[in-house]
Amino acid sequence: MRASGIGPLVLATVLGAGLGAGIHAAVAAPSGAGQGRSKPTSEVPKSAPLDYSRFRKLDIFARALSTIEQHYVRPVDGERLVQAAISGLVAELDPHSEYLRPKEARLLREDIEGSFGGVGMVVIQKFESEPQPRLVLDVREVIPGGPAARAGVREGDMILSIEDKPISHYVDLRRAIMVMRGDPGTKVTFTVERKGQTPRTVTVSREVIDSPAVISTYLDDGIGHIRLRDFSETCARELERALETLRSSTVDRKLKGVVLDLRDNGGGLLDQAISVVDLFVADGAIVRTRGRRGRLLDEVSARGGGPWNSVPLAVLVNKASASASEVVAGALQDHRRALIVGERTYGKGSVQAPFDLGDGSILKLTIALYYTPADRLIQATGITPDVLVGKKAAVFEDSHPDLEPERAHPRHLEPENFGYTPTKDDKDISGAVAAAGDDFQLRVAVEHLETIGRVGGEGRRRRR
Repeated sequence: MRASGIGPLVLATVLGAGLGAGIHAAVAAPSGAGQGRSKPTSEVPKSAPLDYSRFRKLDIFARALSTIEQHYVRPVDGERLVQAAISGLVAELDPHSEYLRPKEARLLREDIEGSFGGVGMVVIQKFESEPQPRLVLDVREVIPGGPAARAGVREGDMILSIEDKPISHYVDLRRAIMVMRGDPGTKVTFTVERKGQTPRTVTVSREVIDSPAVISTYLDDGIGHIRLRDFSETCARELERALETLRSSTVDRKLKGVVLDLRDNGGGLLDQAISVVDLFVADGAIVRTRGRRGRLLDEVSARGGGPWNSVPLAVLVNKASASASEVVAGALQDHRRALIVGERTYGKGSVQAPFDLGDGSILKLTIALYYTPADRLIQATGITPDVLVGKKAAVFEDSHPDLEPERAHPRHLEPENFGYTPTKDDKDISGAVAAAGDDFQLRVAVEHLETIGRVGGEGRRRRR
């Protein structure tokens, strides 16, 4: 399911909060997304009422357009009026159905292909009330080695203006991103503010940004951390390569656990989400899509076993994990294949299909909703983690603060050692937990993986 042209194009666009939206590979009706693994059904719409006439409605629209073109006080651009009319039409639908003009459609294609001329930053639009009310772009990630990174831009910086225009000048996040992107070699100027410092102006040359979808780190003790940034065209292949690299980093070429990090991953291509689940699940359903009145449109199943079916797995999610990320987390949770750790996800479980309107523009329409293998609805519900963990550790509260333990009694019996040697787990934190650093959610995920390892047979044998 490649995003070639705009026929079976799978959507991965930007929501108001910077979340990736959605995903499907159908134009008229969803087809076999799993390449031979799906069970498609058809849905025939009910006939329209006899007194309904779309041609009469189109005639009213044509009359209104003609009247404006002939009698408005100033000349108008008829093409822009038609585009505005389509935008208004789609605005009556759900938040993820939209009309993309040719330039916006091109931006969508670049997002899907994962390679474009830009500055190498991931940003979200944000309103700040201090020090004064203003709209800014919050830098969530800087691509290593990219133009922004070389110019000293760091995660957490705020973009106040682009080309001397404040962020409030741009209608939405997509418009601001369109200005940041451009032909490689051309320059763009923006104002950056870092907390506690004076804003500074930065001018960089745009480059082809080929940002990796996967970033992997070997923590220690046989545990790896893989961050999945998005579900672009190469995502599943990159993930499999990362797993191989992590396995080769271990002493015995055996992974004891993997943390799959989907935090701030707003989605992307559905076929890539399916392929990611396929790496870890041997059989059974991965995702279902249902259309009007809950009718099943598509069901995709796993293709069979693989080398990663038995690797202990924890999946990290947060509020900004959306769409394809929720498909992956929901499937792995329903199959009891992974422990989901973090925050309740965004809840974007609708399917968008792109319709090419012939002039380079795209009509993106919501045509169905996603369901997990257990038929849980993702839309507006999200995925609730098995272990709910915020960004910071909760304050520890002693259940019996006035109760002294046995070891505090002056006449307590001293322990006797009959050959038991304390392991690293007993006396200190592991190397993998230490490698997680200040990332509390990652630390918790690693601790749970280590616990699974200790009670999974090897640990029991060691302690007999």
